[in-house]
Amino acid sequence: MTATTPPPGSDADKPIRRAPKHRPDGTTPPPETDGLNDALGAIEEMVLNGAKLEQTGAYLKMMGLAQAYAVAEHRTYAQLQERSSVASPDDLLRLNLRSIVAEFGIHTNESDTALLNRAYDAHRLGTDFVVWLDPLREAAVTMRHARALLRHAGIVPDARLDEYASKVLEFAKGATVAATDAFARKLAAELGAEEFEAAFEHEYQARHVTIEDREFGMSRITADVPTMQARAMYDLMNQQAKALREENVNEADEHRRRVREAQSRGEELSPEDAEFIEDPRTVRQLMADLFVETFLTTTPQSMHEYEAKGRSRVTAMVSIVIPVMNLLNPDAPRDVATINGMTPVSMTEARGMASTAKCFQRILTDPITGHVLTVDSRNPTPSMRRFLQARDQVCLFPGCRRPAHQSELDHTKPWAAGGKTDVENLGHLCPKHHTLKHQRPWECEQLGNGWVRWRTPRGEWVTVEPARVGPIFKPVEDQGYDAVNDPAPF
Repeated sequence: MTATTPPPGSDADKPIRRAPKHRPDGTTPPPETDGLNDALGAIEEMVLNGAKLEQTGAYLKMMGLAQAYAVAEHRTYAQLQERSSVASPDDLLRLNLRSIVAEFGIHTNESDTALLNRAYDAHRLGTDFVVWLDPLREAAVTMRHARALLRHAGIVPDARLDEYASKVLEFAKGATVAATDAFARKLAAELGAEEFEAAFEHEYQARHVTIEDREFGMSRITADVPTMQARAMYDLMNQQAKALREENVNEADEHRRRVREAQSRGEELSPEDAEFIEDPRTVRQLMADLFVETFLTTTPQSMHEYEAKGRSRVTAMVSIVIPVMNLLNPDAPRDVATINGMTPVSMTEARGMASTAKCFQRILTDPITGHVLTVDSRNPTPSMRRFLQARDQVCLFPGCRRPAHQSELDHTKPWAAGGKTDVENLGHLCPKHHTLKHQRPWECEQLGNGWVRWRTPRGEWVTVEPARVGPIFKPVEDQGYDAVNDPAPF
């Protein structure tokens, strides 16, 4: 629990009593004479030394990630020379770099995506902003200042990058990270005015919504949308919330007035006043509620205008019956194709239906009795999906926290290699780590009950424990049942 997130019902929920801004006589209070300033001097030195060590560590980490980027570049170049690749050079470089830093993240408890982005930042600092390297090593500025520099450098023309780097560095040496970020944003807009429109179009194409699960059952939704739309949305919610708050306050004032009048006359309250409950929500709380209600109780215009465009609303599942002997001997006499093993259909029609089917089930039958031996499908059943989402909770790659419902089900032993579609051979991997497993030398095996063991490209074994969803019961000593003194256990 942090100081910024007090528990419900604490004093933080009560109105804040603020100290007066000015002393009654308008003077400045004298320095404290409690003798604690000497101790604060030593504490300050400790904090400053710790900050310098932290900055030195961040610099070393940055240099290491820059070298990891260089290794990924060499590996990518060698792979492109050896064979043609379906992926673009940039995608291949990103895949190689992700594979490298994912192994680092196992030991630093960081996601490979975070380390990947830091590696790109480190590479750009070492190539386009060399003037920053010495101040970073000397702890004159921090990596957070450097990330503010990089965050806004995209629209700065190449010919003016040196000017941009020098001016932001000069400012950053005596400024906070937030102030440096604001300065860099403004300077970049000035130096890259011609590129601003193109940059806006690029950012507009990348608009998206993200969700971050926070503490105490709360989450934060963030939307990257055009500023004019965002400001209009915020202003509308703010005005509506203020109007509701004013209405709630007026209703409460009127209720209190009627109560006073009824008490002065010795009358009973009306049924409405007796049941009246004041709405205590603040403007900020009302804005949050309006935001949620707008999405959950209205239908967007885009959905009203959406059309199915002639696509079928009904899909079919095709069961293909394959006798065991046909699997063993392709030249054996073939049975006719059937729908669900019952109604014969032409093979041409069956192939046409199968070409659009999303799910295939293998039904293996005994050649003597004709009885079904086993049924297998590449795609898991809905019940399997529900179970696996409950079991895995998140992507099974070490350190990844992508929710299972936003991930993909992967056959641990590939389907093409004979892997079965069952819960002991299926697990959730987010799209990035799903690709990493199949395209780079990351191996994994199921140990049972959701435990997965990974082998990194450099041969290290890492075990991922399944999420603990329910309570854990442990035996307790000296808890024997006393039939005389203890109550009945039922």
